[in-house]
Amino acid sequence: MVNILVIDSYAVYRYGVVSMLKEHPEFRVIGDATNTSEAVAKLGELQPDIVIMDIFMPGGEGVEAVNLMRQKFPDVKVIVFTLSDKEEDFLRAMRAGARAYLLKSIETAELIESVHLVATGHAIVSPLMAFRLPEEFGNTNKQNRQGVNSLSPREKEVLYLVAQGASNKEIAAHCYVSPTTAKAHLRRILEKLNVRNRAQAAAMGISKGLLNEMSPPPKDTGGEPF
Repeated sequence: MVNILVIDSYAVYRYGVVSMLKEHPEFRVIGDATNTSEAVAKLGELQPDIVIMDIFMPGGEGVEAVNLMRQKFPDVKVIVFTLSDKEEDFLRAMRAGARAYLLKSIETAELIESVHLVATGHAIVSPLMAFRLPEEFGNTNKQNRQGVNSLSPREKEVLYLVAQGASNKEIAAHCYVSPTTAKAHLRRILEKLNVRNRAQAAAMGISKGLLNEMSPPPKDTGGEPF
């Protein structure tokens, strides 16, 4: 059972999302809020697994709220569900620690599938925003470019799997290592790329053409260290 808190100042969106989620027994909506200050208070009280929220609401700046939620409750997964398709809003939300950035124009099935994926450790971006990633991340600084070039073949393999939506457990199974080892090497990738989360890492790999150069990696037969 995945416990979800829904935050939106517009009742039509808030109740719409709640209604959609209630049609799926694997999800349980444990609360809703209309502004960021109420949301942060309820987050501490209700301890949800996932927060679905807009970033434009009364009571505070939404991206700052994402950052605060992630700092105070590092295990919570934040899905930004918004009308804004501005690159600036998208990048700020992802840098703050959001696990997904979805536009309110998506189909119901896409939203439900995205919640499933985020609940199992994946990072999701609406297709419209993904198409803009190469242009936006093409302006990254020299440090980021050097970071991409510094990845080992194995780290590139892990990054490819991350971009395909693989969880740490799935990466570990693919590479025949423990989940702890998979997490450790993903952490090294984040450090080399100078990014904060796996969604940003995947986006940078896409923007640099790194993933286009790779075919799906074969399963490791063991023996090659990370």
